[in-house]
Amino acid sequence: MIARCLPTRFLVASLFLACTSSCGGNPDQPKHKPAREDKDGKELRELVLREPSPEDQSEGLLGSTRYSHREMLDRIGEIATEPSAKGLFLQVGPFTGAWARSAELREKLLAVRKAGKPVHCYFEETDNVGYALLASVCDRISMTPTGMLSLVGVHAQVVYARDFLELLGIRADLMQVGKFKGAADGLTRSDMPPEVQETLGALMDDLQSEVADAVTKNRKLDAAALAAALEAGPQSPLTALRLHLVDAIAFDDEARAHAKQAAGADTVVIVPDHSDTEPKGLFDMLKTLSGGGGDEHPHGKRIALAYLSGTIGNDEEDSGSGVNAGPFIKAMHRFADDADVLAVVLRISSPGGSALASDRMWHAVRRVAKRKPVIVSVGDMAASGGYYVACAGTEILAESTSLVGSIGVVGGKIVVEDLAKRLGVHVVELERGKNSGWMSVAHPFSDSERVAIRGAMEETYDTFLARVSEGRHLSQAALAPMVEGRIMSGRRAKEGGLVDQLGGLATALDHARTKAGLGADATVELWPKHRSMLQRIASTFSGSDARALAANALKQAVAMPEGPGLVIALLSGQSGTFAALPYSLTIR
Repeated sequence: MIARCLPTRFLVASLFLACTSSCGGNPDQPKHKPAREDKDGKELRELVLREPSPEDQSEGLLGSTRYSHREMLDRIGEIATEPSAKGLFLQVGPFTGAWARSAELREKLLAVRKAGKPVHCYFEETDNVGYALLASVCDRISMTPTGMLSLVGVHAQVVYARDFLELLGIRADLMQVGKFKGAADGLTRSDMPPEVQETLGALMDDLQSEVADAVTKNRKLDAAALAAALEAGPQSPLTALRLHLVDAIAFDDEARAHAKQAAGADTVVIVPDHSDTEPKGLFDMLKTLSGGGGDEHPHGKRIALAYLSGTIGNDEEDSGSGVNAGPFIKAMHRFADDADVLAVVLRISSPGGSALASDRMWHAVRRVAKRKPVIVSVGDMAASGGYYVACAGTEILAESTSLVGSIGVVGGKIVVEDLAKRLGVHVVELERGKNSGWMSVAHPFSDSERVAIRGAMEETYDTFLARVSEGRHLSQAALAPMVEGRIMSGRRAKEGGLVDQLGGLATALDHARTKAGLGADATVELWPKHRSMLQRIASTFSGSDARALAANALKQAVAMPEGPGLVIALLSGQSGTFAALPYSLTIR
């Protein structure tokens, strides 16, 4: 496909020229040395987290990769144990939406303090989540003189685009099973129904409580002081200092010097946020292009760590965005059949997607769980189809701030009948069977089509409930307060039995090693594996990614922020039944 679009020799030559002009870097730019253990040295480690690390490794154009969230947890863990590391200087930016990842970082950073190593922190701009992390782990917080602290309390934003779609002549013909599910309210309503206000309100109360606990305990502020701080937000540096939210107003070099003195360190060593900062030569670049090097799978006794991140689709090939059922099921079958894979950790951060794909993936995970432990680690979200797959595991862990649940089903299609009329487009439909045109975007569902679709959705919902009941060993009566589309915090999910234990990815990996009888240094096989550059370029032009790109363009056109798999699926022309978070939700 690429050869038809662009000669490979031209592609390689162009990349080579780009590499020779930029890969070598600026000779005047200081190079940051990677952290290393020097038992004779006294080092202050510096870590910059301007944004949350990605769940799995994020590849750069020429092979340089950002550390994944798990790798960043490991880097922080090393600071706590290495004798040469005497303290940590941490810089943090906004952490919008990364509630669970922030909580997992907090546990590792607290381990540094418990090791007797001071943790000094600095920020230019940060938000509720970022500041809650700082307030809970830092011995000292410094803020730049012209920075901004947005400690304002939890805010949720749900976008409703029905009126806009009507202006375009577009209608979302959707149905729901579960009164809290919302039936894709973002496309079908102009306001928030009481049921959604109830479930989101409870979630926001839990998240607000987490922020309050983080700020008041370590900063030694009482409830009245916290209330005053929130009322004053967003806070300028002088306001933050007056309210005791920060300890100093300083530039980064001044804050770093203070941290170095407190740690009794001689040098400052940067902890890189990516795995390879060295320039690449032509051979390395060609290997990156082709994806060559290394065994396809590790050997020996090990555990597997599989990521289910993003929207769930039912394609059989990797599309480069979200996760599709085909590749995921193949990986689960291999893990089930490989006697050397002794346990699997399934890391889920997904709002759901296709109900059919979710059920197929549930079955694949269940097949593994019948042979060996499957520890599910919920990241920032395991909602709807994401939780559907999670309940197949033998054990589910989540942070108290993880978003869990949304057990319900929505379905339908986008109808462009009015838009077609306005544009002078006339659609003629011929039918053999009264429901044969049910997927047509040229007309809404007929009464008979609606009955058939509704029946299928109710069956899917009943199946979803059965999967949860079986996996969580809960009766239908016990599940009743937690279903019908309700979304909740990890803490409430644990109280209701949807989650076994509060904990993060590191805890899940420890559980897997223990159940597998392996030590802390056991090999961890990662899935999915990185694709070569040529594979990533090819997928950009594939049918699956073309749909995703078109959906994203339409999603932006109706002002939908990132989030629900249902919106992506519907706007890309798919119809049917979905186990997806129905509304586009941003919680800061």
